[in-house]
Amino acid sequence: MCDTSSLTLTYGGESYYWGLAKTLAEMGHEVHLFGKGGSQTPPGGYLHTIPGTENGEIKYKHETWVYDHFKDLLLSCDIVHDCSLSKVVAEKLRYIQDKKEIINTINGHTYYMPRPPFNVVTGSKFWQEDAKASGLNTEMIYWGIDTDFYTPGDEPREDYILWLSRFHPDKGLSQAMLLANYLGFELKVAGSMEFSDHRVYGKQYADKINRLPNIELVRLPMDSTHHTAKRELYRKAKAFLYPVQYQECFGMVVTEAMACGCPVMATKNGAMPELIKHGESGWLCELDSEFADAILSIKDGVPDQMREQSRTQALQFSWQAAAEQYNDLYQKVMNGHSW
Repeated sequence: MCDTSSLTLTYGGESYYWGLAKTLAEMGHEVHLFGKGGSQTPPGGYLHTIPGTENGEIKYKHETWVYDHFKDLLLSCDIVHDCSLSKVVAEKLRYIQDKKEIINTINGHTYYMPRPPFNVVTGSKFWQEDAKASGLNTEMIYWGIDTDFYTPGDEPREDYILWLSRFHPDKGLSQAMLLANYLGFELKVAGSMEFSDHRVYGKQYADKINRLPNIELVRLPMDSTHHTAKRELYRKAKAFLYPVQYQECFGMVVTEAMACGCPVMATKNGAMPELIKHGESGWLCELDSEFADAILSIKDGVPDQMREQSRTQALQFSWQAAAEQYNDLYQKVMNGHSW
C-alpha cells in the first residue's frame, strides 16, 4: 500500500491519514508513506519525503515531481491510496501507466475537488450524497481519530463550554460568542494562528474576545503538543459548542470531543446528524433558542450517561475502524472492483 498524502501530525485530515497509515502497518501491510519533512515513518514501513504546499497552496510542479521521481515504486505497489488534494499522481498512474489498483480519498467538498472520476472514497454519508448530486458515485468510509488517545480523563470537569476549530466564520464562533454573551456562561475559544487565514480571522475574533469577561482565548500550539493540549480542553469542558454554519463533510473535532466524553451541541449541517445522536450523545440544534435550551439544561452538569454515550458513539469513528474497512476495499480493488 502506498499513501501519497502530505503529512504533519497536528492538523485535521493529515493526522487522520497518518493514523490510517500507522494502523495499516500494524495490521501487517508494508506501507510506503509519501509526506513532507517532519512526517513520521509507519511501523516497519518506509517514509519518502516529498515537497509540501507553498504558503498553503498546492503546486502542480510538486505533484508532478512525486510521479516523476517515484513512478517505478508506485507501479510496484499492490495498492496506491492517493489522499492528496490534487490527485495528480493517481491520474498519471491511471491514464498514462494504466494502473488500476488505485483508491482516491477525497478531501473537502466534491465541488472543490471533483477529480479524479474513479475509485473515489468519501468520509460520510452526507459527503457521499453530495458527490452523487455532482454525478460522482463513491464508496464511503468514515474518517477516524485516535480513540486510544482521545479518552475521558481523571481530571474534574470545569464550569466552561468549549469551542475549538480553525478561526473562520463558517465554524460558528460568532454564534457561540453571542450565546455566551447573552446567557453569561463561561466559554473557552481555542484555535491556532499558524496559517494566514487563521491569523486574519483569529485577530478579528481576539479583539472581540478581549472585551468580553466570560470568554477566554486559548491559542493552540501546532507542534508535538497540539493533540495533548486539545485533549486536556475536551476532558475538562462541560460540553463542546459547535454551531457550524456550512455543510461540514465530517468534523474531526466533534468526534475527538465525544471520544473524551464531552457531548457536543451542533447545528444539523452536513454530517453532524451522523456523528451525534440528539438527546443521547449531544444536541442537534437549528435556532438560537434551541442552543440556549441545551446550554441551560446542563447548568448543573451533564449526566454521566450522556458522557458515556458520547464516548461509545465516537468509537465507531476510529483509526482502527477506518483501516479495517479500507483493508477490505483494497482487496476488492486488487480483485478488479472499480467504480
